[in-house]
Amino acid sequence: MKSVPLYQQIANHLREQILSGKLRPGDRVPSEKELAQYFNVSQITSKQALAVMSDENLVVRIKGKGTFVAGRNGTDILHSIHSGFKGIVGIIFPSITMPVESLLFFRLQSRLHERGYQTLIRVTEDKMEKEIEAIRMFQLFGVRGFVIFPVMEEHYNEEILKLSLDKTPHVLVDRYLPNITNSSVTSENIQGTLEAMDYLFRQGHEHIALLNQESRNSNTHERALGFERAFLDRQLPIDKKYWLYLKRTSRADDERVKQQIAAFFKANPHVTAVFAVDTVLARLAYAALGEMGRRVPQDVALVSFDDPKLPFVPYIQQDIDTIADKAVELIIEQMEGTYVPRRETVPVKFVADVGYPTPEGL
Repeated sequence: MKSVPLYQQIANHLREQILSGKLRPGDRVPSEKELAQYFNVSQITSKQALAVMSDENLVVRIKGKGTFVAGRNGTDILHSIHSGFKGIVGIIFPSITMPVESLLFFRLQSRLHERGYQTLIRVTEDKMEKEIEAIRMFQLFGVRGFVIFPVMEEHYNEEILKLSLDKTPHVLVDRYLPNITNSSVTSENIQGTLEAMDYLFRQGHEHIALLNQESRNSNTHERALGFERAFLDRQLPIDKKYWLYLKRTSRADDERVKQQIAAFFKANPHVTAVFAVDTVLARLAYAALGEMGRRVPQDVALVSFDDPKLPFVPYIQQDIDTIADKAVELIIEQMEGTYVPRRETVPVKFVADVGYPTPEGL
């Protein structure tokens, strides 16, 4: 009986990997050189194997990028190369559970698709090791650029630093890394906080608390600067006993953080207003006050950065559409033109009139 040619044996192996789901649509297939080394054959043989797979429409070969697993019936995103496909952009987010994150994520993806780019997605659960892993993985897949919503850490991600040093197209959204030259798109955090504080001062509040995250980044740092500047501009004393830094890494921490906030309010009964740097802390503060029998805003005024969806809680609204649009323009500019990093800031809007009724059971 005639033996199966080596190239066909390799093709059979790859086919089994695809049909079993070990290699999925969009996954990068080993190169001719990698297959030749793995199976100890010539590159001519491995090239024949990939040609067989391509003829069967199981893979798509993109010049200069590599070979990728195709989808069923040619509908996979990689087949869109025949209709203007320009490449793949990796999108890396800490989560997409909060409204701001999910809106920004979907807007980015939609705008990139409109411009002829497809996307690979990775959610890091706000863990730096997963962010590092995602960048390395996407590089193996041959992505042309990265859009990254960095994790909430004070320390630099070494892989983002490498992207900057190697001039790999990448844009940071929502946060930036000081002293690293890369492109970023963020909101005007300081100005937004100043507007919120102006509202509280005009309401007659003097003892205003700051609720901030213990793990600081450019966002929380700038919002704290805005809080401090609001007092300095009015030549008012700054009492940092009203600054509460809280450590929250997941929902499992919520009860502990809520109790810390409650203890803070009990220890500082003169506090009549609170500025929360994000919606998570705003919601926990609202819950803590409610359990203490203190009403918002009659007893304590509460203001949040981003909309916490709470009754009578004013907030600073970020322009998500513009952030996404600017990020897409920057990453495409880097991929198709010149790598010239720059930082963009987007104006925000303070929404004071929030008076919808309390949801049942809140």
